[in-house]
Amino acid sequence: MANVLNSLAGIHADLGDYDEAERLFGRSVALLRSGARGRKVDVVRLHGALGLARVYRAQARCDQAGSLLRRTLVAAERAFGPRHPEVASVLNELGMLCKYTARFSEAGRLYQRALAITEHAFGPNDPRVAALYHNLGGLEHAGGNYPRGEPFARRALRIRESTLGRDHPEVAADASALAALLDAQGKYPEAERLYRRALAIFERTYGPSHPEIAVNLNNLAALRHAQGKAAEAYRLYRRALAIKEKTFGGDHPDVATTLNNLAVQRKSVGDLPAARRLYARALDIFERTLGPSHPHVLAVLENYAALLRRMRRGADAEALEARADRIRKGLDTVSAHDVVATATINPEFACFRLTVRPSKIHRWGVYAEERIPAGRKVIEYTGQRVSRVEAKRRWESHPLDFLFTLDSYWCVDGAAGGSGAEYINHSCDPNLQARIIRGHVLYMSKRRIATGEELTVDYRFSAAVAKIPCTCGSAKCRGFINLK
Repeated sequence: MANVLNSLAGIHADLGDYDEAERLFGRSVALLRSGARGRKVDVVRLHGALGLARVYRAQARCDQAGSLLRRTLVAAERAFGPRHPEVASVLNELGMLCKYTARFSEAGRLYQRALAITEHAFGPNDPRVAALYHNLGGLEHAGGNYPRGEPFARRALRIRESTLGRDHPEVAADASALAALLDAQGKYPEAERLYRRALAIFERTYGPSHPEIAVNLNNLAALRHAQGKAAEAYRLYRRALAIKEKTFGGDHPDVATTLNNLAVQRKSVGDLPAARRLYARALDIFERTLGPSHPHVLAVLENYAALLRRMRRGADAEALEARADRIRKGLDTVSAHDVVATATINPEFACFRLTVRPSKIHRWGVYAEERIPAGRKVIEYTGQRVSRVEAKRRWESHPLDFLFTLDSYWCVDGAAGGSGAEYINHSCDPNLQARIIRGHVLYMSKRRIATGEELTVDYRFSAAVAKIPCTCGSAKCRGFINLK
């Protein structure tokens, strides 16, 4: 009975009927509180709890979702062991909640642990693996690191197209996620094709009023706005808003997202009073549902302040800008453009299992999850290729440095599209060395590296730049990251 209730509840959740889904998942969970035991019972109990947590998250009831998921994770690890696929499903759901509540680095670590378990259990080309790549791409989108998210999203789409077919709704979700990352980078033609493809699949599968359709309409509207198609953007935003308000009610964060975007559109056509009303409503919803320090609040504050300055309300604008600055200072950013740290490794560029964790040397560090022999490629340092002039500007504008010098003209900025190698810390006695081969920066192991050991490389900063004290703690520490 509980299993049937879970299945029925999942159908209602897929259709956006969250109240009925909550009722059915709740019945399932209640049925299995009677003390029934056994592996099958544990699986059904876990699926009911996960379904209920998803409904809570969809309804922006984050505290309830988090409490339920943490209890479920403890129970799953006890029932199945820490490396079981059922545990991975809980880790994935908890990661989605952390992303939703702007705990980006925590979400990254949860997703990566879930990915390692899932790939080990099902192989690298399973749809369940694709779901985690999809979520990793979504995490980078939420954190503003669009080039870093694109490879994750493309891999998810490739896997699910090959296993589920081109017209599956999960493939549509992957196409939509990739489109959002491309759109944010100004790659409009491919983004629009993917949005329209996803929209057609969702409409055939779910009908015209599903939340997934509203998300696609909102994103397509933003793209059309960026292309200067104001009237079409306005129509798409209004349709997306109507679906979201009908599904979630008027006070949901997803509603606030479209309100903010619609305000941007109204401001662009000179309808400043309407834009002000929309910003005020979006700000109120985000603050009440996600808290006053969420990045979504930051985005609305900046947009709202710019509008008020245009309306010659400088004092009000300054107050909003001051609040935005306080939020920004609390973010764990990796660039001057509010890109946040997600503490992830892209497996496409890593030759061994690696993870990102807090480091005694500095902030984050990269650790070996398996033994690494000497003389082997460990990971490629990737990122945006920029000129030395642009690299100097970025160095001076942000206190954290993820710039690797390729030659006399080019640098690689790991803060934009990095593989995770940018989190590798400096040591005066490192276990890695950098080699540049045909324009690629490869980190090679200098010696055998033990499981759990932190990876390090000698940054070799020039003696000509300001000296930076070293905290590597090795016996050979020269006192500064710079060369003497």
